[in-house]
Amino acid sequence: MNDGHGSLDRWWLAAISASVVALWCAPLALASPAGANARPASHSERHAITVAFAREDGSPSEIRGVFVSHANASLAVACAKTPEAGTFAYIFTRSGRRWRYATSGRPGRAGTSTERKLERACG
Repeated sequence: MNDGHGSLDRWWLAAISASVVALWCAPLALASPAGANARPASHSERHAITVAFAREDGSPSEIRGVFVSHANASLAVACAKTPEAGTFAYIFTRSGRRWRYATSGRPGRAGTSTERKLERACG
């Protein structure tokens, strides 16, 4: 049907198509800095790891991010930043429902190869 508004119909079609593409791609743009090695921790995982961090090291207010390994869901990293020490990666392992401190250090420098890959989430 051409009622003289063909260019307006094409414009609406283009606008709707662009909106659909933008909405479909939005989650890709919000991807975590952890990349392929880790995903952001769920709310319950973050809470449990924060409690373990506070039990082990101190103030959870230092934590800037918590990520869980894609390769091993029982392995997580809490990224902490302090004015005096800078960024530190704290590795936790899960046994059952409890998270336990494993190791810590500058991101990418401590632990096993898998742990170092996970620590890269801390940047």
